[in-house]
Amino acid sequence: MDVALEQWLNGAAGHEPLLDTVMIPLAQHGALLFAGLVAIWLVLAWWRGDAAERAGPLLALAAAALALAVNGGIALLWARPRPFVAHPLLVHLLVQHPADASFPSDHAAAGFAIATLLVAFHRRLGALVLVLAAVMSVARVYVGLHYPSDVLAGAVIGLVVGWLVVRLGRRPVTRGCALVTQGVSRWRARRLTNPRQP
Repeated sequence: MDVALEQWLNGAAGHEPLLDTVMIPLAQHGALLFAGLVAIWLVLAWWRGDAAERAGPLLALAAAALALAVNGGIALLWARPRPFVAHPLLVHLLVQHPADASFPSDHAAAGFAIATLLVAFHRRLGALVLVLAAVMSVARVYVGLHYPSDVLAGAVIGLVVGWLVVRLGRRPVTRGCALVTQGVSRWRARRLTNPRQP
């Protein structure tokens, strides 16, 4: 079933120019896109000065890192060959990739972890990013890098880790950001009143 679905999704690869134009960049550069989203969120959050908002991108980074760590542990237990390795004559490989473990998908895990944090802080934007994570995951199957179960498992890991990070980390990280904000504000106030004071 998994192989059949992979071949169905991958069957159009290389034969549909419009799909290729969308799927190849998402599969290749999706991780950079999500990293860019978190970076923009971090800059905007710290520029606004809201401790609760500042916690969001920090938690998103933590969730992505934890999801990738879980993936790494699973890959050590089961190094599933990628579709283009297991079925080289059947898979239309559109992008080059090392022949490392296929299960679970790192892109899906990190993408859904970040999207989960965005949902917790900005529901509408987070919903859009969840859709983006899903499309990126499908793109990884489309170009021949993963089986559907790889990205499904990665998505579940990302969602669960993201939820746990929100539940367990939101309050303490927000408090930490508030303390940092207060400390910076006091330091600036001292600098203004006594410019010579280090």
